[in-house]
Amino acid sequence: MIALGWSMPTDPSFGTFFLPGPTEVRAEVLAAMLKPMIPHRSSEFEELFGRLQDGLKGVFLTKRPVFISASSGTGMMEAAIRALPPGPVLCLVNGAFSERFAHIAEMCGRQVDRYEVAWGEVHELGELDKHLSAKQYRAITATHSETSTGALNQVRAISDAAHSRGALCMVDSVSGLGGAELRFDDWQLDYVLTGSQKALALPPGLAFAVASEEMIELAGKAEGRGVYFDLVEMNRFAAANQVPATPAFSLMYALEVQLESMHSEGIENRWKRHLDMSAATDAWLASVSSSTGKSLENIVKAGSRSPTVSTIRVPAGVNAKSFVKKVKERGIQLGGGYGKLGDTTFRIGHMGDHTVSTLERCFEACEEALKD
Repeated sequence: MIALGWSMPTDPSFGTFFLPGPTEVRAEVLAAMLKPMIPHRSSEFEELFGRLQDGLKGVFLTKRPVFISASSGTGMMEAAIRALPPGPVLCLVNGAFSERFAHIAEMCGRQVDRYEVAWGEVHELGELDKHLSAKQYRAITATHSETSTGALNQVRAISDAAHSRGALCMVDSVSGLGGAELRFDDWQLDYVLTGSQKALALPPGLAFAVASEEMIELAGKAEGRGVYFDLVEMNRFAAANQVPATPAFSLMYALEVQLESMHSEGIENRWKRHLDMSAATDAWLASVSSSTGKSLENIVKAGSRSPTVSTIRVPAGVNAKSFVKKVKERGIQLGGGYGKLGDTTFRIGHMGDHTVSTLERCFEACEEALKD
């Protein structure tokens, strides 16, 4: 059950936008951005930042400071790499965004090895340990929910495996956090980043990250951290309820409203709602495939599917891009297949403030387009 106090979207137009980011944003969250500016070196701002810290800590489930960056999640990926002391990095790649993490590490001058599996698959712990035992890595990178495929890595176990071999673990949870279970402190994670425009159901433009105390201590010894994405400086300022550079006030106002809503719902209830939406999508795929005789299937095997996004292979003879266009003509915006999956798949972003009920409109439009 959803906790008393959380209200589902009541705007009749809500429930038309099912991209896996940016996600649909409730009207009251958008309206909050109309509030006036305030001086960011003021007690008023520090009080706002303190309230945001309290809310974000309840999302990451941590007592550590939560960094708020006026950037996309990519910025906090680069921050993680720049904060690492010297040493090679093992990048776990299973889609476009885990590959982005690897590319960033290379562009920051790191020696990078890849443990790569097919798009739609997840990384096996036994194979990971083989890579980690063959070479001493300073850190590994892993994607929690791979937005390009909808595959969900078991980042707690991956992090434990890295620690057992003396490596840090950098986790990209851009489409995971707020929709898929993640417990920063209990799982003893090193670094987790996310973006505002996915399961948090906010406009794009903010990124968030948490770093362990050990990560910050090591970062203090790293050279070439830069300035804008220096985690050491972010950590120092956050301790005083401040930010190193001018913040994105309007987005912070929206964040405050959304965090209040998330607190009312409860993070575990939020995780369950996303699992329910994923299960409803799986049930619909089975139903529509049976009723139309046209097979639609999730490209990720059961047990490894993200609760926030499903990547669905269209039937033979159906062009995925044309299908997405036909669904849009019916007032529903889907996500197209990403990269090399563009012609054969589409994606449903069942995340943020969507519910099983709002998903029904999406399913109906898809079924009509499939029959068409």
